[in-house]
Formats: sequence, structure tokens, C-alpha cells
Amino acid sequence: MKDADPYPRATHSPIERLRGMVDIDPARYQARRVALDRILATFDRHGYRPIETPVVEPTELFLRKSGGERVAQMYAFHYRDREIALRPEHTASVLRMYADSLQGEPLPLRLAYAGPVFRYEKPQAGRTRQFTEVGCELLGAEGPAADAEVIHLALEGLRAVGVDGRLVLGHIGIVLDFLNRLPLRQRARDWLIWSMERLRKGQDVDPEAALAGLVTGDRLATVFTEMSATLKDIPPDQLEGWVLAILREVGVQVQGGTRSPEEIVAGLIAKMHRQSDAADVRRAFDFVRELAAVQGAPGEVLPAVRALTHRHGLDDAPIERLERVLDLLAAYGHPVDAIELSLGLGRGLHYYTGMLFEIYPAGQPGLQLCGGGRYDDLAQMLGTRQPLPACGFSYGLERVVGVAGITAAAPVPEVLVVPRTPAAAAAAIHLSERLRGEGRRVEIDVRGRSVQSSRRYALRRGIPEVRVVDETGQVTVEPVQRRDPAAPTAEASDD
Repeated sequence: MKDADPYPRATHSPIERLRGMVDIDPARYQARRVALDRILATFDRHGYRPIETPVVEPTELFLRKSGGERVAQMYAFHYRDREIALRPEHTASVLRMYADSLQGEPLPLRLAYAGPVFRYEKPQAGRTRQFTEVGCELLGAEGPAADAEVIHLALEGLRAVGVDGRLVLGHIGIVLDFLNRLPLRQRARDWLIWSMERLRKGQDVDPEAALAGLVTGDRLATVFTEMSATLKDIPPDQLEGWVLAILREVGVQVQGGTRSPEEIVAGLIAKMHRQSDAADVRRAFDFVRELAAVQGAPGEVLPAVRALTHRHGLDDAPIERLERVLDLLAAYGHPVDAIELSLGLGRGLHYYTGMLFEIYPAGQPGLQLCGGGRYDDLAQMLGTRQPLPACGFSYGLERVVGVAGITAAAPVPEVLVVPRTPAAAAAAIHLSERLRGEGRRVEIDVRGRSVQSSRRYALRRGIPEVRVVDETGQVTVEPVQRRDPAAPTAEASDD
């Protein structure tokens, strides 16, 4: 009877990759690296310097002004008495870095970045929960010239990898101007901008289904309304502190969401006697629906949107800004008639204040490669001493590589060095290091293969040359292809 194995091999089930995460094999990694090198070289030629920020940040950094949709996608958790999150995007991190260590730098600052971001989205074609974000931020520059530079750079980065993008351009200032003239709660404003973006894409939005919650408000607003009469005699400079104290006394939690407790209370104070009613929300919804329908070539859209703003008594400044940006893009060589204007563009983030844009590949209107815009208020929300005009954009690198069709084989060693016997290991190492010093890519056999097995391995890997070394340092160059009996024997040398 055969004895039992004294060292039985343990068997374990494999550990599966998390859903929505992706492994990058050597070929895909090389293709991504080729694209990234070309894009970063384009940024460098425009004066943008690379930086790197932490993958893990305080959760509050992304709560202040990211927008409800982005907040819902965050990988956020409590760890050792800290609320932390995997970054869902780079812009907030870049501005935190600026507030922390770059405020003494001369402006404007041109910064570039590339790194992984994490968003808990439904995995599907072209969308994963971890992807590489590549982008630029132009800090400290206001005006159409800065907007045009950022848009031009976004288009040029795609051209560097062979993609001619279709530019969609908008301006959030038009809808913000309209909403600022109505006594709307912040929640109603956020919902209306969210709705505008979906209406622009042709999706159905039912305002009546959301109306009850938008008008009646939440428990916090109800408590505040009930105590407003009590607070009418409090000096204005003390009112915010009194409100916070009373709310906490009655057990209302003033935290979470995208705003700080102070911002929440300040908003409630400003709207103490201005409750959003159904008529205001419906009126605003009608406007955003009308605005979302205004899209197309600049020659058609600009007159239509100017007529719309005049009818509602709105400021023409956003339209004039767009016209100037179009002029400057033409100077960069981008044909204006190839640009699509879409005044319902919202981008789903609450920090945008002006120009917005997205870029799509030709013939694929649903596959966004790039998005960006102007966010002049975000820096002070994150703690800078002074206002900081800013604009920027980012790509999803994996999407860009897929559309560009970049394929690149992983680098293969040029030489396989094989020690003929174990005693030849030192001589094999010396030869390998000398060849590497000459700039060649060299692999050394560490499995103790025979010469014949090494040749088969090199053939499978695509390594063109095998050098066999004995313990005296003598080298024989072995052919990788199967040896032809009529061919001359391998050349020996003292390399």
C-alpha cells in the first residue's frame, strides 16, 4: 500500500477580481503607455507641468461641491476616526494641493496629471469602476483666451493619438442667471440642472414626480420655518451661530451631503421667507427644457439663444463669451462650423460656473472621451485665501486608447543568456550585465533549462537571439529557429 503524502497540497478556490475592476496585461499596458506618452508630450509643449496627488483624500474634499451624482459614486469609508475616500476625480485634489502649497506661485499655473480614479458606476462597455484620468488645469486665468487654450489643448491631445474629436460647447451661466432670479431651494436648483442635462440627451424627465419633495422640503427646512419668528430679533452677525445651536439642540443633524453645516444654514437664512412653490419649479423646468433644445451649429444656435435670453430678460454676457471663444478657436485652426453648441450642457458637477465642453469621437455620440469647463468658485470653497479663476479638462485614458485603436506589443528581450551548467551562472550574469550596459534588453535563464529547451522558449517568446555561456566565459550563439541540417554550425566566440 502506497504511503499517504506527508505534505498534501492545499487546494483553494481562486479569488475573483472585483466587479468593475480591470486587469491590464502587458500588451494593453504598453498601448496605454504609448497613448499617455503622446498626450503628456502635447501638454508639455503647451507649458503644462506634471503633478501627482494622493489616491486617498478626506471625503469632505469631494462633498463640498461635487454634485449629488458624483457623491453617490464615491468609494468613501470610515477608517481610524477619519472619513476618507478614493478620489473620484482630480480637480478637487489639484485645488487642495494649490491651497496647501502653491498659493505663492506666480499665476497662471499650468498643471497636468495622470492617475487612477474610482467611481462606483454600473460596469458596461467603455465604463469601469477604476480608470485612468488624464487632464490639465489652468489656474489663475480669467477670460475667453484661457477657455480657448484649454479647449484647444483637449483637442490637440486627442489628435496626438490619432483621434479627431467632435467638440460640444456650452455655458452654464445662462441657466444659472435664470435660476438665481427665482426663490428656489438649492435642492430644486440641483434637480433642475440635473434635468436639463437629461433633456439635452433626449431622456424623459417628469417634473410632477419630483415636485412634492422639491416644494415641501425636508425636516431641516420645516424646523427652520417653525423657529424663524423666534429668531427675527437676533442680530444678523449672530444669526448663523444661533441657528446652528438650536438645530443641534432639537436633534437635527446639519451635516453630510455636498455642503458644510454653515453653508446649509446660510442658505436657509437667505430663504427664510422665500419658500419654493410649485409655480417657480414648473416655470424653471419649462425654461431648462427650452434651453436644452437649443443645440446645433453656432450660426443657428447663437441667434436662437439670444432671442431666448432677451425674452426672459437675461444677461447676454455668456453668449458674448461663447462668441469670443469661438473666434479664438478659429485662430487655433478649429473650424467653427464643425463645433456643436449645446446650451443644455450641465456635466453633472455643481462647481462649474461658465464655459463647459465635451468631446466625442466621430460617429459615436454616446461615447464621451473628454469633459471640462470653468470653475471659478471652487478654489475658495476649498480654502484658498483669494478667488482663483480656473478651468480644465480630463480624458478617460482607456476610452481614448480604445477609440484610437492603438496596439503595441509589450517589449521583448533581444537576447536570452543561458548558463550551460550551474557553474556557469556567474559568467552568464557578467555577460548579461555587459549587454544591458550597451543598451540591449536581456533576459537570463533562471530555470536551469537545457539549450534545446531554451531555444524553444525563445521561439515562443519571440526572442531573436540565444547566447549560451560556459563556466570559462566562452559564448556560443544559438539559432532560435529550428536548425536546418544543411545550415552551418553555430558560431563560437569569446564574448
